[in-house]
Amino acid sequence: MKPRRIPKLAEVVAAELRGRILSGELKPGESLLSEATLMEQYEVSRPTLREALRLLEAQNLVTVRRGSHRGPIVSHPRSDVVARTVAIQLQLRRASLADVYEFRMLYEPTAARWAAENRTPEGIAELRKVLDEERAALGDFTAFAEAAWRFHSVLTELSGNATMAIVTESLEHISAQHAARSMSKAPDRRKWQDVSLKVHRKLVDLIEKGYGAAAARFWTKHLTAVAEIQREWSEGVLVTELPDS
Repeated sequence: MKPRRIPKLAEVVAAELRGRILSGELKPGESLLSEATLMEQYEVSRPTLREALRLLEAQNLVTVRRGSHRGPIVSHPRSDVVARTVAIQLQLRRASLADVYEFRMLYEPTAARWAAENRTPEGIAELRKVLDEERAALGDFTAFAEAAWRFHSVLTELSGNATMAIVTESLEHISAQHAARSMSKAPDRRKWQDVSLKVHRKLVDLIEKGYGAAAARFWTKHLTAVAEIQREWSEGVLVTELPDS
């Protein structure tokens, strides 16, 4: 058995501050106080404190502004940072776009059911706002793909399950590009945009009425049908073959 590694003092300080940020005690935009105050509070040297802050900065939990009297500022990692990490892992494993879509098929019907069961007027308004964005983007397959994928993100957010929401956000970059690329190869792009908007509108109607089981069945049927079509448009395409931006 390997001897247990003793954490460096900087790691201990970083862990303490990280815990306060993740617990909500320290909120985004708040200052961690000056270096002098933090050094006194944690009884550490300046180099140790700065190493701790670099660890937090690498995790996108603080922003260090050199010369600022406010000290490091608390921040939260953006979803695109998580998305890029997931994309890198998928590329390393040579995952295909089919892998991504099949995974989404496992949880999105459940997200639709929970969104109906947990529906609120504000949530329904948010979904209908995305429908308006899709309608405005008809004819532009890139803009429409981005709006259509936001529909999936909002849907999982409204499920009330944080894990679903984070997973969906992390796949948004990949799936939006996938949708745009697939749509560009469709023989009748406008037709598929019209169909997609119609299907999304139907799902929102079911969610608004609270028909959770019906929403899950409808979404399963839709995802299955789309999967068959997309296999023809993107067969063998790997995540690595998508552009990075």
